[in-house]
Amino acid sequence: MPKKFIYVKKFFKVVLVFVAVFGLFFGFIYAKKKVTSPDFGKTFDQKAAFATAQLQQMDAALSTCGEACGVTPLFLQAIVFPEIMRYNSLKDGVEAESLRTLYVQFGAEYANFSIGLFQMKPGFAEMVEQKAKLLLTDSVYKELQLSYTIQEEEAIRLERVNRLMDKEWQMVYLTSFVLICKEIYKFHPFKNTEAQLQWFATVYNAGFDHSDAFLQDKINSDNFYLNNHMPGKKFKYAAIVSWYYTLQTAKN
Repeated sequence: MPKKFIYVKKFFKVVLVFVAVFGLFFGFIYAKKKVTSPDFGKTFDQKAAFATAQLQQMDAALSTCGEACGVTPLFLQAIVFPEIMRYNSLKDGVEAESLRTLYVQFGAEYANFSIGLFQMKPGFAEMVEQKAKLLLTDSVYKELQLSYTIQEEEAIRLERVNRLMDKEWQMVYLTSFVLICKEIYKFHPFKNTEAQLQWFATVYNAGFDHSDAFLQDKINSDNFYLNNHMPGKKFKYAAIVSWYYTLQTAKN
């Protein structure tokens, strides 16, 4: 093969690598600017106002929960902010009544539905209960009061659904969730609080027991519907979380 051709071939490889890196860098910059821009929130302005108002009403409770799990109230608010935007009290009530019987009788494999203001699922609550018992200290686990005084599975599932319909109990599960995440990812190299927040929020949305690669892909991908009647419009869950966190931080 002529030396000149080999040189040209290598040159074009270098150029292609440079273009790829250049594109990724400016793509990241564009995405960052888009999320931090005030215009980002205009797409869901009314829903954001509703969610913010709901969170403001829970300031005292969130402060208590934040102290319990070693994060700021804003950190907790940001995790659930996208879910509260998606919450619809009428739909939630109808869905809860229609599916709770199926869940109580047969479990999360047959009916695992979002319920309550924070849009938690019974399967999520089950996992929080299990991991809290395994990963948290006995004293913390007892303080959270996640255990049940009953033994029969159907009765436990009924009580779990009733818990999830209560805002105070959802606070307990959110606090437990953050404590569990802090234990699971205590050696994860988060570059700052916002990166940790995005990671925890993605676990909240996607569920436990996923690989780091899976979670990173979720952070970078559009996969969250604010409205089930908008099938063509998806958002990055982590991006909405960061937008709210950045906006509220600037206000304070």
